[in-house]
Amino acid sequence: MKLSDIGERGLIERLSRKIAIGDDAACIRFGNSYLVISTDMLYGKTDILPEMNFEQIGKLAVTVNLSDIAAMGAKPIAFLLSYGSPDMEVDDFEGIIKGVEKQCKKFDVTYAGGDTNETDELILSGTALGLAKRPVMRSGAKVGDIICVTGELGTAALGVEISTKKLRINEGKILKKALEPEPRVCEGLVLGKYASSMMDISDSFAVSLHEIAKQSRVGAEINLENLPITENARKIAEKLHLDMRDFALYGGGDYELLFTIPKRYLSKIKRNVEFNDIGQIVKTGVVGLKNGKTLKIEQRGYEHFKKDKQ
Repeated sequence: MKLSDIGERGLIERLSRKIAIGDDAACIRFGNSYLVISTDMLYGKTDILPEMNFEQIGKLAVTVNLSDIAAMGAKPIAFLLSYGSPDMEVDDFEGIIKGVEKQCKKFDVTYAGGDTNETDELILSGTALGLAKRPVMRSGAKVGDIICVTGELGTAALGVEISTKKLRINEGKILKKALEPEPRVCEGLVLGKYASSMMDISDSFAVSLHEIAKQSRVGAEINLENLPITENARKIAEKLHLDMRDFALYGGGDYELLFTIPKRYLSKIKRNVEFNDIGQIVKTGVVGLKNGKTLKIEQRGYEHFKKDKQ
């Protein structure tokens, strides 16, 4: 049996039998707070789009880590980067570091150093540190909680599709969502006070929904008509004969936050966070509702090691 037979999620499940993992980041008690630690790696061949410039690559290395910190409701405080690549232009290396510095500064995070090495392919391995009074786990959802998501769904995945398959369409806004995703750091800090569970959806909305349901031992019902898909993305998908709802449910690259929250807190967070309430937590099953019909939401999305990534 090889890693490609079990995939990244199967690998993580095996690791969880040995160490305490299962959330977006690790949490260590630190006085009256928790030290929240995330590490995430970018590999040139699998994680970086051809159109990305070096500054965008540097920003992405920070974003993928801060998104995990945000999903715990924590405030990011520091970032470290381990860098590996073949011989390359110094200006290109400095472009990556410029992107790292800009993204750290944007979210008031200290760029605290890291390591460099010579490798056959570009590899950026980031580590982010954060602090939280009450980290939000994936395991806290309760029956009756409202299911919500920040931002829009599927746009980044559509941009990845346009980029990787070199589709002939001029749509800069959609490509930008794929090339320059942003972590929901500010939103995570607000939601951390009220959410019962939370997770970032970078591997897909469906994967995250199933993960919260599994960890919380509950089910989920999603109103498919309420999925936040922009009209622009929908029109572009139609032109390309693509299913935008499929991208919204199963596409990767959206660094949004999926969270559950008791209904009584909805009005409070609406003052500070833009989000869409799209369903509710139920006892069993993960399904979508549309026109009175119940449709199964599969547990699929982007996954390393799998021969078929989605």
